[in-house]
Formats: sequence, C-alpha cells, structure tokens
Amino acid sequence: MRDTPRAYAVLLGAGASIAAGMPSAWDVQENLIERLAAAEGATEIGDPHAWYQERFGHPATYDDLLAALTTTPFERQALLLSYFEPDHQERRDGLKQPTAAHRAIARLAAAGRVPIVLTTNFDRLMETALREVGIEPTVVADANDARGLAPLHTIKALVIHVHGDYLDHKSMRNTPDELDHYDPEIDQLLDRVFTEYGLIISGWSAEWDPALRKAIVRSTNRFFASYWADPRPLPETAKKLLAHRGITYVQADADTFFTKTADTADAVADPARRHPVSIDILVARTKRDLNGSGQGITLHDTLRRELDHVAALPLRTTGPWTVPNSADIEAERNSRITTLEAATEPLLALVAVSAYWGSTTTDRWWLRDIETLAAPLPPGGLPELTHLAQAPAVMMIYTAGIAALAAERWDTLTQVLTEPQVEHRWAGRNHAVAALSPFATLNPPGRESSQYLHDLLRPVFTRHLSLSTTAYTEAWERFEYLRLLVQNDAQRGFDVPYIQQNGFLDTYDPAPATWLKNQIDKHGDNLPLLREGFLGTSLTRLQELMASAESAFDDLAQRRRRG
Repeated sequence: MRDTPRAYAVLLGAGASIAAGMPSAWDVQENLIERLAAAEGATEIGDPHAWYQERFGHPATYDDLLAALTTTPFERQALLLSYFEPDHQERRDGLKQPTAAHRAIARLAAAGRVPIVLTTNFDRLMETALREVGIEPTVVADANDARGLAPLHTIKALVIHVHGDYLDHKSMRNTPDELDHYDPEIDQLLDRVFTEYGLIISGWSAEWDPALRKAIVRSTNRFFASYWADPRPLPETAKKLLAHRGITYVQADADTFFTKTADTADAVADPARRHPVSIDILVARTKRDLNGSGQGITLHDTLRRELDHVAALPLRTTGPWTVPNSADIEAERNSRITTLEAATEPLLALVAVSAYWGSTTTDRWWLRDIETLAAPLPPGGLPELTHLAQAPAVMMIYTAGIAALAAERWDTLTQVLTEPQVEHRWAGRNHAVAALSPFATLNPPGRESSQYLHDLLRPVFTRHLSLSTTAYTEAWERFEYLRLLVQNDAQRGFDVPYIQQNGFLDTYDPAPATWLKNQIDKHGDNLPLLREGFLGTSLTRLQELMASAESAFDDLAQRRRRG
C-alpha cells in the first residue's frame, strides 16, 4: 500500500454488517414475509420462504413484498429504513453504527490507499464511516449508476453496492435468480475492478453469490496481491476462489485485520517513524521495569531521553514560524504534523504504560513535563504553526489521562486534569486541559481534530496496553467528558468533542455523562475522583458542571440537526 497507493479494493460481505447489529438480507426478507403472512391472518407459517412460494407460486422478491406491504414510495422507504437505520435504543447501544473495520477502511481511503469498497450489504455503514473522515463517496447501486460513472482513477472513494442499496428498493437483490447474474454494466465495472486492483475480502463466504464469484473468476490478469481475512476456516467455495486468484488467507476478524492494516500502513509510510518492533521492545522493557522493585534508573532515563527529544523538535523551538507563500501553509502544517507523529510515538507509548501501571514515583518523571511542553511561544508568526508547538502537551495529556482512567488510577487522573498549568496572554494562568485542546493546537487540515487524535492514539492503547477498541473508545469518551467539565469550570467555552451522540434529535445523551451519574449514585461524596481532590472535592460543583455540560451537548445536537 505504501509503494502502490490507490491500488487496492475492499470487498465486504454480510459478516461486516452483522457485526454492527445489522440484519442480513435474508433476515430482512423473512421478516417482511412474516409481516405479510400476519396481514393475511396466517399465524404458524413455518419456513417463511416456503410459505410465500406455496401462497404466491414464485420466490419472494423485495419488489413484490414491498408492493404488498406498502402503497407509496414514502411508505416503502420508511419500512426499509426501520431495518437499516438505528432507532433511539439501538443508537444508545451502539448498534447499526460503523464498526472499527468500517472506520479503518475509511482511514485507508482518506490516506489514498483504498479508493474502492465493494459490498454485498444494503446498508450505508461504509458511506457513514467515509463521511466521518470528511469524504463524500460516489455510490453505485445499479446499472444506471455504473453507466454514468467517471473514470475510476478520478474518484476519491467509490462504494459499489453489488446487490443494491436500501435507499433504492428496486436495486435490491436477494433471491437465487437475482444473485445468479448482474446487469452488463455492473459486470463490466466489476471486471475492471477485479483486473486493475488488488482485492481485500472480509465478511464474505462466497457461497450464496454466484454472479460475484463468476466476476472474480473472469479476472485472469492480476497486477496486485489479494487477501482474504476471516476468523474461521473458509468453505470449499471460497477455497476455490483462493486458489484461482492466488489469494492469501489471513485468520482474523474484520475489526482486527483492517485496524492493524491501517495502523501499520501509516507506520511504514513514514520513513522517519521508528519501527514498531523497536517500540514494542521499549514498551516491554518499561513493563519489566514497572514490575520490578528497583524500577528507577532505566525507565527514568528512557523517559527523559524521549521527553528531551520531543521538547527539542524544531517545530517547537526554531520554526520557522512563517512561510513565503500563504498557499503553502497547509502543506507545511501537514509536514510538521507528520514529523510530530513520528517523534512522539515512542514517548506516548511509554507514558501510556507508565500511567497505567506506574506509581506516584514514576508519575513524577513525566507529569511535570506536560507543563514544559505546554508553554506558549512568544507572540508573532502564523498561529497555524506556533500553536502546533503546544501539541505534544495535548497528546501527553490525553495519553496519560486515558491510561490512568482505564486503570482506575484516580489520583493520577486527577493530577493530569488539574496540576499542569499554562500561561495565556489574556486569560492568565489556567489548567492545561482547559486552555489547550486538539482543535487549538493540532487542528489538522481537512480532518476533525479530536477524532484525528482519537485515531492517532488508538494503536497506543490497543497494541501496548491490549485494550479492545471498545474499551479504548469508552476510556477516551470518559476522559474527554471530564476534560470538558474542567474547561467549563475555567469558563473556557465548550470545544466540540469526539463523543458519540446517543440521544435522538435535540438530545445528545453522551455515554460518559451516564457513566459519571451512575458513579455518583453509587459513591456520593465518596466518589473516587472527588476523594482525590477533583474540583476541590465538591459534589455540588461537579453536578452543576454536569448540568451545564448537558445543556451544551443538547445545543450541539440541535445545531447538528439543523445543519
């Protein structure tokens, strides 16, 4: 992927959507048949498809079922939407949302590595994930879409629904006859993709899609390697395709495979980035130091070396702080962010491990440096470049805070939230977590700041602390919420956070707020955070800030809905 950008296409089967809580196409059709049977007064129908065949004399199709159950196009759309869009409870439960696999593929697309995603699914999870990273995809769901398609190399992100899209019920295919052949325009498009691109397959068994199998078999010229990821042994039908195309089988689930692929592709793309294996060795040595009685010298010196290295980066010390041409600002900023990512990777791994498994002694070896790295530059220069000098402090704050929260080291978490201070020209001295944020410092062009930092730090926690993606996101959201409370307490406004909206329409209902309310109900004044000195140990002050945050979150939900 590094050497041949835009050379790979992804094929996602039903497994990728079922993992998100989506019903399979077969499940949806069976439920529609059961609804039809109930409308006709039938109760015990046994096999829904057999009942439909006997009742109507032909296999069930989406067109026929929707015509029987609805009258207008709006009703048909509303009926299908209930299967493929989350309701209030499903949104709260995290169902029918893009999975880690969808989001990793979107990262690969944003990085210019995977321009095409083919899917057998009717849902729009892939499109949602692409929009989350700022990409508006081109969508093909039927022959008309394929007929008017621009040249493939000009399309930034193309999503091909080979079996149709629920937004156009006439395009949806599910019966054996419908899956046996495609329209000529779709076949021609698939021939181009399977010939010109390497193929990465996941969540697809190959057993029920003869037309798609035939399209893969037709492709005899292969310029790039192909891979098939599945946590279980592949069926015989898939093994034949494996042999025909020379595909490499990888035993892994979609979330693990695509997340690791995206993370590693980012790492090898930057020659300045330290090799992941050397960082693994560094982390392993740190864990041994923290597990021993002596700790001290090795870990202290290693942390000191990495902290000094980051503190001395030219983007923090010598600049330059202007560029000759204003058109070059974004390119220069992107270049410095890339340098920053590579330079901070070992440090963030060490800080995460130390904050998670460390002690009050080891905390002192990195906590004070947050304040050093947060110091602003003297006035002058472009804010896009000068503010970036404080970004390492923000990255350390989030890394240490999330790790301490995940480990329930409430004393360390409270110190991260309250001890480091930063001087502001107009607002005076304040908590670093309140004065600095991803938006104020990183603000990468074309990317949402908090989400960018969330994605950047994910491998630190999943690789080095062995947190699941879900556990990491949960810890991220809880720390982000606590940071916003401190920011609100300091009257520094309300940054747009990277926290999932669980509420409906005008309510945001962030999960970390529910978590903190439950903790208060359980502990009251003895809440561990308050016991360690958070917000001056005042439960009343904490609850007032939570109420204010709830209003700010709901305002954000209303703005998004209007938008």
